[in-house]
Amino acid sequence: MKNIKASFKEKIFYAFGNMGSYILWAFLGAYVTIYVTECLQPDKWVISLLGTIILVCRLFDAFSDILMGIIIEKTHSKQGKGRFWFGVSIIPLIIVFFFLFYVKGMDQTGALITILILYFLFTVVFYTMNNIGFNAMLPRISSDPYDQSNICTINSIFTSVGSLVSAIAVPCIKALGGNEQNQAGWTWFVLILAVLAFIGQAICFAFVKEKPEIVVAEKQKASREELAQGMKALFKTPYFYIAIAMFTINYFLSLSVIGIGKYYAQWVLLDENLFTAFGLYPGLTMGLGLLLTPLLVKKFSKKWTLFGAIGCVALGNIIGSIWPYSVAAAYVGVMVKGLGSAIVMSQLYTLAPDLVRYIEAKDGVRVEGLAASANSFGCKIGSGLGTAIVLWLIPLCDYDASLTEQPQSAIYTFIALYWWVPRWAEPPSSFLGQPLEYQFENRRFIGGKGQKRFGRERKRFGFGFAVEISENQGCSFYYSTIIPAVSFLFFKTDEKAIPAVRKASYTNGVGERG
Repeated sequence: MKNIKASFKEKIFYAFGNMGSYILWAFLGAYVTIYVTECLQPDKWVISLLGTIILVCRLFDAFSDILMGIIIEKTHSKQGKGRFWFGVSIIPLIIVFFFLFYVKGMDQTGALITILILYFLFTVVFYTMNNIGFNAMLPRISSDPYDQSNICTINSIFTSVGSLVSAIAVPCIKALGGNEQNQAGWTWFVLILAVLAFIGQAICFAFVKEKPEIVVAEKQKASREELAQGMKALFKTPYFYIAIAMFTINYFLSLSVIGIGKYYAQWVLLDENLFTAFGLYPGLTMGLGLLLTPLLVKKFSKKWTLFGAIGCVALGNIIGSIWPYSVAAAYVGVMVKGLGSAIVMSQLYTLAPDLVRYIEAKDGVRVEGLAASANSFGCKIGSGLGTAIVLWLIPLCDYDASLTEQPQSAIYTFIALYWWVPRWAEPPSSFLGQPLEYQFENRRFIGGKGQKRFGRERKRFGFGFAVEISENQGCSFYYSTIIPAVSFLFFKTDEKAIPAVRKASYTNGVGERG
């Protein structure tokens, strides 16, 4: 099947949908802690219990992603698979989000129960429906892997816009309500965010449509046997679990840092306005990183681009952890982190389409909804854990919003969560990314459903390195280079294993992918 690309307009409109949902997600992850500790100011046990509730909701939420993926696989409507559920979820998602930040005036028990119910509805039901549906649309609006990488890059740019909106929340809430303790400021700002989110998601739903010609051989509605086969194929694939783990780590780091950022700026650096600055200025380096991402991927491969970006994030954390009380070092640290984190997140979102193509080539079934659940599953677990840890540690470190000076236990906790925990969590992410190249690159699945045949192609490049190329270019997540001797001994080219259509392109010139 010929690769089908999305138009530039489709890329932009699709990104509007991501921006709309991320405005809500980023604000909820970053500010639910601030809303509870600064505006509601309940007892310490309530704050700790709320952290546990959030984590439990996210655990349910993560498993609901799998269920939603199954539902999407069984869905057949005029709006498509993922697009149908994306559209259905928009209005209830926004309504629940608004009332999550409208509970002041209730007693502690009433506020806790209300937040529990609304948080469950937002994360477990409506955001799952929205996010899985949105991600499942990607492999059905473009089947070209490089084009999908560009879509994810544009997505990340618009996601950064959503992050910037959340970054200015503290001064806006103060301007609208006088201070963070006043419910009026929260109400007006949350209403503004809800309107922006609705506009972004409505644009996406109205102007981006799934392309049925991408999967011309697929049955319009999956049978129970095909669905079971798809689930079995996905769950036995190690890359599904690697994708979940990488999303979990990155969203844990993101939400824990954002959740503690206001406290770090106010009590360690002694300037609350730096919290806003640390959300705005890294946008410059994030934009640079996103603009460079397609060029870096094309020149160095996804693998080395991703590893370089993770190293960049680690460098920023090292700078900040060495000089945690320095404003200048903090600026340098967050700017360097911004450059790396933008590239990391843009590339993580290409995992789902790669899984779809890999499993289709290997087992003859397409699993858009189930593969998209890997993204959302890791995202929910990681962000829930990040928010919960902040809510657990704030009362344990003796933080008190009414004090003019916080104890040293609180200061050290803020520094540790902002710099030291991310510093030591990046190496596992690099380790998890390492094995992604092997089967995606070195195995080639040929034939129809259930028929597997392994083969390898090699092209010679300069300096005697050989690049492994998959039968279906879209199956490859990374392009691996292998030492010539190892390549010669173990990965000799089998000319008979190369189909005629690929053999023609295989010999079309050194350094060119057919």
